[in-house]
Amino acid sequence: MSSQKYLRIKEDIDDKDDDIPLWRKLCFAVGGAPYQITTNVIGFFFSIFLLEVAEIEPKYVSIILFGGKAWDAITDPTCGYLVHRSPFTKFGRMKPWILLSTPFACAAYYGLFYVPDISEEAKFGYYFAMFCLFEGLLSGLHVPYTSLTMYISSKQKERDSATSYRMVSEAIGVLLAVIVQGKLVEKYRTAGECSKPESTVSPHSIDDQKWSYTLGSIIVIGIYVLCTLIVFFGVKEKRGLVEDKNSASYFRGLKTVITYGPYIKAAMAFLFISIAIGVVQGNLALYCTHALKMGDKFSDFILVVLGTSIVSMPIWQCILIKFGKKTAYAVGISIFIPVLISHLYLPAGNEYIYYVVVAIAGLGISVSLLLPWSVLPDILDLFMLETKTRKDPIFYSFYVFFNKLAIGLGLGISQVALQFGGYETGACTQPKSVELTLRLLVACPVVFVLIALLFLWRYPIDEKKREQIREDILNMM
Repeated sequence: MSSQKYLRIKEDIDDKDDDIPLWRKLCFAVGGAPYQITTNVIGFFFSIFLLEVAEIEPKYVSIILFGGKAWDAITDPTCGYLVHRSPFTKFGRMKPWILLSTPFACAAYYGLFYVPDISEEAKFGYYFAMFCLFEGLLSGLHVPYTSLTMYISSKQKERDSATSYRMVSEAIGVLLAVIVQGKLVEKYRTAGECSKPESTVSPHSIDDQKWSYTLGSIIVIGIYVLCTLIVFFGVKEKRGLVEDKNSASYFRGLKTVITYGPYIKAAMAFLFISIAIGVVQGNLALYCTHALKMGDKFSDFILVVLGTSIVSMPIWQCILIKFGKKTAYAVGISIFIPVLISHLYLPAGNEYIYYVVVAIAGLGISVSLLLPWSVLPDILDLFMLETKTRKDPIFYSFYVFFNKLAIGLGLGISQVALQFGGYETGACTQPKSVELTLRLLVACPVVFVLIALLFLWRYPIDEKKREQIREDILNMM
């Protein structure tokens, strides 16, 4: 390394300047909320919106949901490339992307929950296009934002601390998604009243449901804009330790990244645990409605899940510090195994048993929010030590892609299963076969959890290795 570059690095990573004040960590943390709010509203409510309000058949819904997420196979890596090639401005390299993508993403999000007065086939085309547009624009927020983690400080301890605050913010974002959209939907959702003899689905009730989704989207957009402004003006972005922006290097780096062993193992664990969560998330409302006969309690159950996940985060942080990230990660997602299997046998109508089940599930959700993103900076530091280059936007863009692809796969699988299970679009009550289909859909993701654990077992960065990486980084400085 040349002396000039060494001096620049030393200047950029001065110990005093590299400590992040609490208020800047909080400004950084809130940037995770928009992605989690929009993603979880889509995960929990978009399927039932398309089925019950837009009245689109499950086969079309599966294409919309999977196709929109698969579109990220192009948009996330493309966004990673463009961010990688962007010049470092006085505002930084990542932050301008976050700010400029926001108004367009918000407009597309509003369009997702608008019901045009057109034929079912035309609605299919409209929602497919709108969903792809939103997912692409969301990459313009999430890829640079997650990459920003490596540019707020060179200190592993400071990045881990900022990531922990971000995970709390994201958990609160998920909670806000349920409170805002869940309570509005619960108030007007006719499917939640199917057990009542006097229930009818009138044009007026459909209009009320449409308005509940529209109002929810307006509130979410307001939160989205506020959070991105806080990140833009409140976070200080620094130059990277090692930078390399030429195109040839990018494509060589792309090949290196997607074949880098530690990254692939962590990404595959993240992919499969995300598929498991995506399948359950996309079917929970229908499961509560048609299997447990408690559709009106749906948002309350989710609030318990998320409340438990937020409260347990400090506990997992202590476990992480004492036993290491890899151990905490494995223990946390193992909790899903008995929780998922129990959904095959839960009795209808007993809300107290289900409150206990979802509270336990919240412990696993807490880990799935915290640990996948916490291990990634360790991988990036190891990669930098081994190759003397940084490819952070590429790493983060594919990590985001794996997460989105998993959600798309989960939702797509669910809708195909519902189609074969006999789900009747627009009907208040469903055939008995739908109940069995939903029980299997919510229980069978245990297979994906086991696959995730297998990849995690092969993940090479344990606590001893992580400490060695930290020492090598300090020596490099």
